[in-house]
Amino acid sequence: MNTLSRTAILVLLSCPLAAQNSVSGEWMLTLHEPFGPPGISRLSLLASEGKITGSLWDERVQGTVRDDRITFKAEDVAFALTLQGETLEGEATSSGETVRVSAVRIPQRPAAPHTHDFEPTAFHEYFSSQIKPALHIQVGDTVRTWAVDAGGRDHEGSRRSAGGNPQTGPFFVDGAVPGDTLVVRLNKVAINRDWARSGSGIMRRALEPETLGAMTWAKDFPNRWQLDPVKGLASLEKPTEALKRLVIPLRPMLGCIAVAPPESWSIRTRDSGSYGGNMDYNEMREGTTLYLPVFHPGALLFLGDGHAAQGDGELTGDALETSMDFEFTVDVIPGRSFGHPLAENADFLISIGIGGSLDRALQQATSGMVRWLERDYGLNANESAMLLGFAAQYDVVDLVGSQVSMAMRLPKTTLGPLTKK
Repeated sequence: MNTLSRTAILVLLSCPLAAQNSVSGEWMLTLHEPFGPPGISRLSLLASEGKITGSLWDERVQGTVRDDRITFKAEDVAFALTLQGETLEGEATSSGETVRVSAVRIPQRPAAPHTHDFEPTAFHEYFSSQIKPALHIQVGDTVRTWAVDAGGRDHEGSRRSAGGNPQTGPFFVDGAVPGDTLVVRLNKVAINRDWARSGSGIMRRALEPETLGAMTWAKDFPNRWQLDPVKGLASLEKPTEALKRLVIPLRPMLGCIAVAPPESWSIRTRDSGSYGGNMDYNEMREGTTLYLPVFHPGALLFLGDGHAAQGDGELTGDALETSMDFEFTVDVIPGRSFGHPLAENADFLISIGIGGSLDRALQQATSGMVRWLERDYGLNANESAMLLGFAAQYDVVDLVGSQVSMAMRLPKTTLGPLTKK
């Protein structure tokens, strides 16, 4: 390269236009709080003719760019940052207080997504951001993998983990930022062995105290099932006389799908919350798409707890617990989050409420659907009432664990006359 060429490149790299072009894009911004966890958010910037526009915290960003210096305001916070290669460094000031700020560029969606065949070697009994990612994947990627059963046994019946809903993952999704929504499409959910075990009692919270007190339970009631994937049926391996003709249609599902919960929480995989978790919802099956709020960079996605079949509420405490093969594809909705799980399939929009009681879970499920209709269809409160009051359906999702779940399902046929925003 001659001297003239090198000089031209140096001029280009130092000119304001080059700085503007490199500032534009999506960034993961971190406020390094001195007395608490860092605040992480998605920052969108567009630089043109020395001016900065964009968004942060659902607020508009306006400012200026000069050489490698960027200044802007969002809400009442003033930012002064310097472009350093692929990072931004600087300060944020509000009400006289200043904190250090850094930002890294969020990778763009790859032109050609990848499919990963992942063979798990470790399984986890906690949902936590402190667990090292098992695999890094990108937005649009697909993963084919499997999970042990709730007791930690694989498709051959070999013990691979302690019990308690051990999870496969976590999967780090490059480009997922706190405040986003992680999209998980279940392309395949299929049993990979011919037997399962279930509970043989009814969850106590589902019974009246006087009924519960009057019931007599057998200590060793046979609870192992034979699974016939060809016929799509399950039957008790050693049925009593009354149940010898009992057959249950197979409807494979995943009891647990979760992102890492907020802050430094570490939650047993028996439980559920805003992050998803052990929802035990029988609609979490092949063809369903789940939407989960992102609380940490990469989301950290966990999946497991396969059920060959389960009725509403998982009344027996353990459904037809078995190991499972599954395939999923991930996506991200940037800068949007409902704060709790949503789902949809070919027939329904589904809002999942999780709380310490069924009435609290019902309230969250209903509220989530109202917000969904407002966001995507522009309906006001009265319009949502007219739609939900005559079309909504409720499911008792889960009665196991310290949190219980309800879901509201809205038939997509009802949405036909509406215009989506």
